[in-house]
This record gives sequence, C-alpha cells and structure tokens, in this order.
Amino acid sequence: MEKQNRFKKYYAGIFCLLIVVGIFGGIGSVMGLPNMLNTIMKTAHDLLLNTVFYLMAICVITGALGAIFVEFGVVSLLERILRPLMRPLFNLPGVASLGAVMTFLSDNPAIISLAKDKRFSTYFKKYQFISLTNFGTAFGMGLLVIVFMISQGFFVEPFIGLLGAMIGCLVSTRLMQRFIVKSYPEYKDEPAAVLDEKDMKDEEAVKETSMFTRILNALLDGGKSGVDVGMSIIPGVLIISTLVMMLTFGGTAEGVDEMGNDIIVYTGGAFQGTQLLPWVAGKLSFVFEWLFGFSAPELVAFPITALGAVGAALGLIPEFTAKGIIDGNAIAVCTAMGMCWSGYLSTDAATLDSLGYRPLVPKAFLSSFLGGICAGIFAHWVYVLIIYIGTLFAAAPVWNVQTQGTLCNSPQHQQIELTMMDDSTFVVKDWFGEKGTDLEFRVNSQDSSIVITNAYAEKKDRFFFVRINDKALQGEVAYAALHPMGEYSRYKGDETGGNMFVFAFLYDGAHRPLDRGYYELVWGNGTPQTVEAEKYIQREIEAEKDSLLHDSTYKTVAERVLEVNDTVKIDTISR
Repeated sequence: MEKQNRFKKYYAGIFCLLIVVGIFGGIGSVMGLPNMLNTIMKTAHDLLLNTVFYLMAICVITGALGAIFVEFGVVSLLERILRPLMRPLFNLPGVASLGAVMTFLSDNPAIISLAKDKRFSTYFKKYQFISLTNFGTAFGMGLLVIVFMISQGFFVEPFIGLLGAMIGCLVSTRLMQRFIVKSYPEYKDEPAAVLDEKDMKDEEAVKETSMFTRILNALLDGGKSGVDVGMSIIPGVLIISTLVMMLTFGGTAEGVDEMGNDIIVYTGGAFQGTQLLPWVAGKLSFVFEWLFGFSAPELVAFPITALGAVGAALGLIPEFTAKGIIDGNAIAVCTAMGMCWSGYLSTDAATLDSLGYRPLVPKAFLSSFLGGICAGIFAHWVYVLIIYIGTLFAAAPVWNVQTQGTLCNSPQHQQIELTMMDDSTFVVKDWFGEKGTDLEFRVNSQDSSIVITNAYAEKKDRFFFVRINDKALQGEVAYAALHPMGEYSRYKGDETGGNMFVFAFLYDGAHRPLDRGYYELVWGNGTPQTVEAEKYIQREIEAEKDSLLHDSTYKTVAERVLEVNDTVKIDTISR
C-alpha cells in the first residue's frame, strides 16, 4: 500500500510538471522564452499598480460602507424589503435575503458565517440550507463589481447585469435544490438545525456607545475587512489575469509583409500573448455572439477568468477598453456573469466543505455554471431590448448637410455629413473617415464653444477622448483627445452655411502621439477659421522636432499636456 501511495504521489508530480511545461513551453515557443518571462513580469507589475491597488481601494470603501449599513440597520431594512421575494423566487425562507445582502456587500464567504449561526439555520430545511452556497455565490462581490463597472464610465449597464445575476441566481439555486432532493430525498423535510437549551439563552446585551464611536468602529472594522478581501484578490489578479491575458492578446504589429498580412513581433512588453483563447472563441464566435452579443472573441476571457476569481476578471476590462472591444452590452453581460460566477470554482468547494457537504460540490459547480450562462444570456437580451426601445424615442434629424473635414489644414479633405438633431445636438457622421465612429456635440450658448457628448473618457473636464479606429495598429490613428475649451472650439452657422472647429491630439493604437491641430468643418457659405492658428502650430511642431534632436529629455506639447501618469490612459484603470 505504501509503495502504491508513493507511486501515485510521483505520478501526480510528473503529471503536474508536464502540464506546467506544456503551458509555458507552448507560450514560450510562440513568444520566445526571454520575451515570455519579461511579459509575465511586466503584465503582473502593471496589473499590481493599475488594477490591484484600485480594486483594494474599492474593497476598503465598500467594506466600510457595508459595516455602516450593518451597524445602523440598513441591512435589516433591506432584508425586510427583500423577504417577500425569497419564497416565490428562490424557494428559501425570508431570512435568506440577509445572506444575499451580506455577500453582495462583501464576498461569497460571508454566507459561511451566517450558515454556521444555528439561529439562522433553523429557518431552513436541509436541502434549502445547502443551496445557500449557490445563492450566496451569485451575489458575491456584487457591490465591488458594480462600482468598478461604473468607474469605467458605464452607469445603466451594470444594473442590467445585476438583474441578469438575479436570474442566474434563481436558476442556480433552484437547480441545486432539485439535485439535492433527487440524490437525498430525506433532506426535503429534515431541518437544517435544531436549537438546544444552551442555544436558546438570550445573548448578552451590547453596551451602548456614542454615535461617533459606533460610526468610527464600523468604518475602521469594515475597512479592515475590505483590506482582507483586497489582499485575497491579489493572487487571482496577478496569476490568473496574467495567464489569461497571455492566452488572449497578441504581439505588436510592425508593418505588413508582401502578402498584406501583419508582421507580428514580440518585444517582452506587457499584455502580449499568443491569442489562443480568441482563436478558440473565434471558431465558436457565432455561439458567443448570439448568446451574449460579444462583438470580439477576446471578450470570452472575462467569464473564463470569473470562474476562478471575479477580481482577476475585472483586471481584464481596462485592456479590453484599450483595444476598443468593450461596449455597453459587454459590460452588462460581464457584470451578470462575473457576479453570478464570482469565482465559484474556489468558493463553492470551500463553502460546502466547511458546512460538511463535500460530496455535493460537483452538483454545486454544475448549478453555478448553468446559472452564470443564463445570467449572461438574460443580460444581453435585456440590453438589446432597452436599446431597441431607446431607438423609438431617439432624437430625430432637423437638417443635415454634406461638408468637408480637415485636420491640421491638410490638403486631404474628407466628405463628412453634419446633422442637427431636434434635441439641439449635432452629429458628425464618420468624422474621421472611419465608418461607425461619429462625433457628437452640443453648442455652449454662452461662448459658442462645443461640448463633446460621446467621449468614452474625460480628463479634468478639459480633454475628451473619442474613438476613431478600434482596430488601428501602431502608427495608425486610433483615437483623439479633443480640447474644446475656450477659444479652442467654436460652432457658428445653420443649414445654409457655417463652420465648426475643435483642437485635437491624435494617437495611434500604441498610445503614441501622431499629430495635433484643429479639426474643422466648413459648409455652404462658411469660411475656414483656423488657417492662421494652424500655421503657428506647424512652426511649433518644427521647433519641437529640432529640440528633440538635441535634447532627449525634451517633451512635446502633447506629452506635456497628456502626461503618461496624469491622464486617462487608454490602458489604465482610470477609464
């Protein structure tokens, strides 16, 4: 027997070694070993600085908020409000709503502390009690996920995702109950716990304290619990997200070959990889597109990561945003699936093990998995429905004109369509010659400057980031940072003629400055307004080029205005 156990131990070790060598050997064969190691370190470092610390800050704040809610009875109030929904929707007693609120405000393990309270567990039949694992998982880290998505500039979509997570929770919890009753019919009527005389004793009265002390204790204790949650997500974000990103993203495109194909090179930079997951997802893209409305195969990396750690999955969002593949639908679906799965592969097993029901772990996994799928599908189709309803009440055009757009007084003119809507907004269709990338603005009545209304990010209410080409490579224009403040923008005219201009900084897909100057539209009897100003800018650019040749520390105007560490970088969490 001892020899057999030793053989099994060695076999497991060899098997593990083969898996590790296979994964990293495969990645290294594509990227090169030095590049692979550099990418791992740089990606983990970037995630630590720009994602983990941001998530930890959210954890601390939400932890403190949750503690305040508990201390002053907000949780109890929410429990009473939600109680009527428990029995008809989830087949659970009303007190189960407390578990939903606690896990939503903190994390999945919060359900364990509740479940181990005998007074709490007496309300449940055994099959209901066990299903609390799936019920709590579906709401785990819900507040963190929603706050994070809102911080990315999306406000309605995360709440659509919350609704989807509720549907996923319903499916997951009900399925788990069915599986339990089918395997253990006796659990249907057997109570989860029975109080004895010792448990029936009244709890000691809590000493009254001042309002200030209660608030201070709640904030500090909640903040400390938030730190614990934040610390617990570090391994998931750094390990899982790094690996997933290396299986999701590709190398850097350096021109094209004679056949017109991109030349991909690996430099060891952060967020490079083999694109294995998009390749696999691309083969099944029609499935993901129909079920979840994913516009890019790379998005499948989020739910895959959320299986192990939703905190790690959140670390993918900024890079998705940087590549221009994230949209409102993806945010709604990712919120729903992220909440519903919430790293159940690690938490479901731990929860059931701590409660003494380890044999039911596979059934919990299956229930949670199917619940997450349903959550994503529901969120997607609700989003589609809302968008459709929105189109029914969308603004209608009042007039439109065909005009020409120029940048930096370039000799190249682009045919542009300018439309005024009945809500006093203007739409510049395909404003930079790229289909589907419109520029939307309204006019400030005080000084006739323009206000950008469709920017995906802002910096200090002075710079507005607008997409130009989602698929732009290095050296190609990907997005613009518009500066419409004061004299740097103006609109004047009507259907018969006029002009519009705004100052723009252009960047490529690698976030490198390409050009700057006035973007101007002129139509009808209007005349150009930026010719003289542009001449000065061109002289300044030439002076900068000359300075750069003699002084490597010299910074261009664009670099000074949009400092790397003080801007809405496309690849940072600040979006």
